[in-house]
Amino acid sequence: MERDVQDATERVGQFEMIVAAAPPTPESEARWQQRAEALANWLLSEWQRESQREAA
Repeated sequence: MERDVQDATERVGQFEMIVAAAPPTPESEARWQQRAEALANWLLSEWQRESQREAA
């Protein structure tokens, strides 16, 4: 189902929610770095597991 209006506003009952990017902070930069490292570690472990499976 496609929407006619392409915006970031949603209404739930009487509440209206707007999603907007906030300016970066040192804390948010640290969280993104942690997420990137976790994702890279997971991808590496998946690749290693697939490589071992193919080698066997």
